[in-house]
Amino acid sequence: MTIDIVYFSGTGCTRLVAEGFQAEFTARGHATRLRSVGQAAGVASAGLTVADGTAVDKLDDKPDLLLACFAVHACNAPAPLERWVRQLSPQAGRPAAIIAVSGGGEVTPNLACREGLKRLLRAKGCDVFYERMVVMPSNWIVATKPALVVELLRVLPGRTARIVDELLAGQRRLSRPGLGNRLLAWLGRLEKLGSAAFGRRIQISPACTGCGVCARTCPVGNIALVGGRPEFGGGCILCLQCLYGCPAQALQPGVATFVLVPEGFNLERLKRLPPNPAGFDWVAEAKGWLWSGVRRYLAERDSPA
Repeated sequence: MTIDIVYFSGTGCTRLVAEGFQAEFTARGHATRLRSVGQAAGVASAGLTVADGTAVDKLDDKPDLLLACFAVHACNAPAPLERWVRQLSPQAGRPAAIIAVSGGGEVTPNLACREGLKRLLRAKGCDVFYERMVVMPSNWIVATKPALVVELLRVLPGRTARIVDELLAGQRRLSRPGLGNRLLAWLGRLEKLGSAAFGRRIQISPACTGCGVCARTCPVGNIALVGGRPEFGGGCILCLQCLYGCPAQALQPGVATFVLVPEGFNLERLKRLPPNPAGFDWVAEAKGWLWSGVRRYLAERDSPA
């Protein structure tokens, strides 16, 4: 079986999830290609790269399964992934699955986040038969508690393996979000319109060293280094990579400052957190409405689908 895993990632959580799927499929003997939709590190304008950085613009190897992974952006799939699907050639019934990644889990307003991408894939002829949410540490407004970060990363390999089991078995798993959540997803597209303005108003402090990390790591190629200073174009999608990734902490939002978690966000640092003690009560740690989606996600890890 040949699997194409296509993903878009800003601060790295979706990339980690996609790499986990690649490792799991490969370990089971399936040919797997991991593709990043984006323009970081000088990627060509086609906006799709394979692991070695070669730009491609279509599924020319006719995979047996297309797996699309994305972090939820404004209650939807991020614009670069949607654009990539729109340029696909007709897929003639090719099986496709969607994995969304969020810090909140399957809760309002995320419940309809995959609907738009499902429609686009089906319009290209794909048989979208499976969708799921993977919960990862939050980089948006409220940081995930450190102990819950540890728990989410600990269960990730097992959750990945379970999803691969279901995909290889051809299990159909599709949600049917209600009208209210579909409306929220539709309204979320207004946030996408505001993302460009957010990017243009990012403030650069005197601490900027002109290192160019922001320009090299922007997944949509929206930042250029001009005269040793970053300049922001009109294509920001609010992934926050430049703001969290600046080694000098020289970038700050000019508007909507509340979207950044005060602790900052560095996935590699989070991966180095010490393990929770034996008998750790994650149910108590995830108490309350805010963590209800995380709580449900962790509760189902050892139960049947």
